[in-house]
Amino acid sequence: MNDNRFGWIVGGIISTVIVLLLALLITTCVHKTNLKKSPIHKTTHVKETYVLRDKPKRFKPNTYKPNIKEQAASGSIDLATFSPGQSLVFVDDPRAWWESDNDRNDIEDDHSMHIAMEAPLRRLIDLVSERNATLKIQDSYRPAGVHNKKSLHKEGRAIDLTCDKLGLEELAKLCWMAGFDWIFYEANSRGGAHVHCSVKRNIK
Repeated sequence: MNDNRFGWIVGGIISTVIVLLLALLITTCVHKTNLKKSPIHKTTHVKETYVLRDKPKRFKPNTYKPNIKEQAASGSIDLATFSPGQSLVFVDDPRAWWESDNDRNDIEDDHSMHIAMEAPLRRLIDLVSERNATLKIQDSYRPAGVHNKKSLHKEGRAIDLTCDKLGLEELAKLCWMAGFDWIFYEANSRGGAHVHCSVKRNIK
């Protein structure tokens, strides 16, 4: 009688452990599935979640799209609500050329930018690479230095770009297709002609 009772107890304990393990396994699987659906992962599947804009027929030097001021298109700088630790991400792609990786005198890191900048930049790298060219990231997050005090570079929401095998007008057109909120073909810049792009704070 005691042996039977002991056997029932052991069997009950084993059954309980099995049920708990199965519940833990199911919970883990559901959690991983939810992580894959999280908005945090959207920028890793850009082509699947974004329809490119139509390519403009022209993008003349010293013009911008849309035809409004940058602050109206991308929003004004607001350093009081900006946190480098929370707002910036590190973006890398071997298909692009990064100035801070190639200029020993550049103390900034051009891989650092606002999280809202990542998706359109990755789309642009794809578009440029499809044309057998290399996108050059000349300037991104700059907390201090050459830019004026209201520059969106100070929040990492602006980026300066050139390209080695495409003209700047063509690059500006591709920037528009990629979805930046404001694109300026800056032909008369003191630092050299480039395409300046900026984005709103919200993530698309």
